[in-house]
Parts: sequence; structure tokens; C-alpha cells
Amino acid sequence: MRRRFLRSGEPPPLPGAHHVPESASEQAPSADQKRFVVGFLAAALGLLAAILALNVVIDPFAIAGSGIVPTAVESDRSIKLTLLENLKRGPEILILGSSRSRQAEPSYLEQLTGHTGFNAGVTGGTSADEWVFTRFAADLFPHQKRRYIWFVDVGIAGGGVGAQLAHDPRARRYLPGGAGFGLGDVATYLSTDATKASWRVFRKCVLSTCRSRINYHPDGSLTNQSLRYLPEHAKSLQKSVAKQIAGVRAHHQTLAQARADLAQPNRFFYFERALAFMNKRGEVPVIVLNPVYPSVLAQLDKYGYAGRRASLEAIAKLHKRYKFVFVDCQDIRSWGGTARDWSNATHVNRANMRRMLRYIVAHSAGALR
Repeated sequence: MRRRFLRSGEPPPLPGAHHVPESASEQAPSADQKRFVVGFLAAALGLLAAILALNVVIDPFAIAGSGIVPTAVESDRSIKLTLLENLKRGPEILILGSSRSRQAEPSYLEQLTGHTGFNAGVTGGTSADEWVFTRFAADLFPHQKRRYIWFVDVGIAGGGVGAQLAHDPRARRYLPGGAGFGLGDVATYLSTDATKASWRVFRKCVLSTCRSRINYHPDGSLTNQSLRYLPEHAKSLQKSVAKQIAGVRAHHQTLAQARADLAQPNRFFYFERALAFMNKRGEVPVIVLNPVYPSVLAQLDKYGYAGRRASLEAIAKLHKRYKFVFVDCQDIRSWGGTARDWSNATHVNRANMRRMLRYIVAHSAGALR
């Protein structure tokens, strides 16, 4: 029999006890431990699945397309596609652009031109939105030539395809490859931000009755009651302008940076597609450079306003290949705008928009007549 020698200070083994090797602590977990781990993982996965299911059903960011309750964001793309779809006659003038174009009233434009219109401007609109609305209107009313007022910012094109646009089945057919609810969207809808937004929508629209305060006329224009609830409606115009000026001082581009930004691959993909499509149909759009608040413009000019210079260069290059009328409304003095009629530092209000529309029509070289 092999005798085991005790280390100094080690107690003698108890009678009948077996020696346990030091590696015993590394032995496999017990059945109870396994059940606990499996149960914990199952509960965690179940909780994540429940969160994902809730957020997909509520769809707070309007990317799943469930449409069961109103979203936590303004889904004006889908709203305006539906309004356009419900028209009995095609609009003779289509207004395109971001939220900065939403103040344009087709009814007022009809007084100036004699032509009916539709405002297809959407929040955060990009050239992809403008391409989709142009194609959608043409497919709905295929035998009708159309006029366009297309509002653009410095930088002109770009912005990519927004999730709301990509997930609307009516828009998807005009976008390469379309889009479905993918892994990236799963991650978005498992986030705390999405869950908080879903709970907010659930409380307002499921536990009680909710109504959007932003509403539209059949021609895509905003109702008068909606104007005070717009995201761009600043409580203090002065503070909004001051913030914008501070941003210009902190971040101003060089001309090389502005040119490089416009030279990014595929930046003009949808912009040029829309221009080519319009021209092929014998249509000549009026492209309008959006206004800049006077004191902000003065600050930009102080630094050379590289973005404007690069954008005007790009417009000149596009003019060599496509037919369009360009109307520069950046300086409000050219069209009689006022410094008080703004919703915030970047958005004119309805009074200034009417002044600008008069100028646009008068300088459209007959494209809107």
C-alpha cells in the first residue's frame, strides 16, 4: 500500500474518507447548475423576444411597416404617398424637398400660375425621396406632363435612403434592391430608445386615444392648426439663430472640403436619376436654393462660405447635361423676405414662403406657366 505523506500542518484524513484531488474544483457543473443556466438564458431570450415583438408591433420609428398605431416619429412620407394616391387628377406642379419646402401651399401657387399642385416635401427629405415621389406621381398619372419646384440646400444632393422610405412598399420598387426588416433593424428595436418610444406610443395610443397634431390637406399642404406643432417651430427665434451662428463659428469648411463632400461616390445618384427622368418626359424642373437667415448668411460669408461656392460649381456642371431652371433664393433680400417671418433659424414660415413663391414663379423662365 502506498503511504501518503502529509504536508506540514495538514490535518490527517478522517477514517473512511477518500482523497479528493485538487482538480476537483474544475469538474463539470451539477445538473442543478445546468438547469439554472438554461433557465436563465431561456428567460433572457424570452424577455428579448417580447421586447422585439412589442417594438415591431408598435413600430415607433416606422421601419417595420406594421401600421397598427401611429408612430413616435412623423411618418409624413407614407402619409403623402397615400394623399397622392387618393387624388382623382394628377397635380400639375409637384413641390419637392425637405421640411423646408412644407410651407409651400399648392393653392397659393395655383393663384400665381393657374396650375394645381401637390406638396411632396417631407421631413429630412433627400434626393431619394424626391426621386420616389417623381416616379410615383408619373406612374399614377402616366399621360400627364408635370412642372416641378424642387427646393434644395447647400450640398444639393445626398442624404441616402431613409428607413421610412425604404420600408414603404410603394416606394420600395423605385429603390435598388428594396428593403426588408433586417438585422440592423432588429438591433434598433432591441434598444432602450425604441422601447421607451414604444411605451410612450402605447400609453398615448393604446391605453388612451391619440391623435397627431400635424395634419394635411388633400394637396399635401399643412393645415393652419398644424403649424404651431411642427418640430421646426422654435419657442425663441433669437436663440435658434444664436445657436446656428455658434455652429458656423465652430465648424466652417474649406473649399477643398466642400468640393470633396460633393465628390463622394453616388452622392448624386438619385438627384441625376430624377433630372434625367424629368427631361426624358420633356419636363424642366425649377431648382430653388433654400434661403439662409440673414445674420447666419453674414457669418458664413465671413468665412468664405465654401459650401455655397462648391454647390454653385456643381449646379453649373449639372446644367451642361440636364435642363432645369435654377433660382437662387439664399439671400432673402433678393425676394423681399423678412428676418421675422421664420419658424426657426433654417425654416421660413408661411408668410415668407408666399413671398418666395412669387419670386420663384416670376424668375422661372416660363417653366411654371
